[in-house]
Amino acid sequence: MVKLSKALFYIVNTKISFWLIPSEEDKAFFKRIIDNLAQEYDAPSFTPHVTIYSGEYTPDDNPTELIEQSIKDMKSFSLKVEKLGYTEEFTKTLFVQFSPSATLSQISETIRTRLSKPSQYILNPHLSLIYRQLNETIKKNLTNSLSLNKSEVFFNEVRAISTPALIKSKEDVENWQTICTIKLQNYSKRQKAEGRGQKGKDW
Repeated sequence: MVKLSKALFYIVNTKISFWLIPSEEDKAFFKRIIDNLAQEYDAPSFTPHVTIYSGEYTPDDNPTELIEQSIKDMKSFSLKVEKLGYTEEFTKTLFVQFSPSATLSQISETIRTRLSKPSQYILNPHLSLIYRQLNETIKKNLTNSLSLNKSEVFFNEVRAISTPALIKSKEDVENWQTICTIKLQNYSKRQKAEGRGQKGKDW
């Protein structure tokens, strides 16, 4: 875990993002896909994540406290998978789309309202598989070839990440830095997870 002083963080980066990180099994599953696509298409490698919130950072904000407040007494949970999708956006080249989640919305809203300068970030839960400008034929072929058999993905960690103001290149992604990481409470099998279904093992 990389820790930056507030002064350095504020000078080098103007944005802060909060990520929801998959549990170990699902994280390894998606990391393998991300790394394979990165190698094939000369794209950056990155940690699988769902962006909870992204906006301006000020030195008055304490990312660790923000996360702790937003996930207080919260257990790890799952998100229901909807589909694979792609867009023209660099940061949504190819991705797994999730269904809306009341739990995730609560975390996002708590963070947003407690920031010194909250943004109008709109939560749209998805997990990117590659950041790269690709033509539509390649993206469509990838969507068709990655056969999805996961109905849900489990998450047990929240991270705060410093990022450049704009993310348009491989170098921008490689400049992401972890500020802090906090684990959610262990998932209980007795607890009904959001969107729970059978866990898949491969694409």
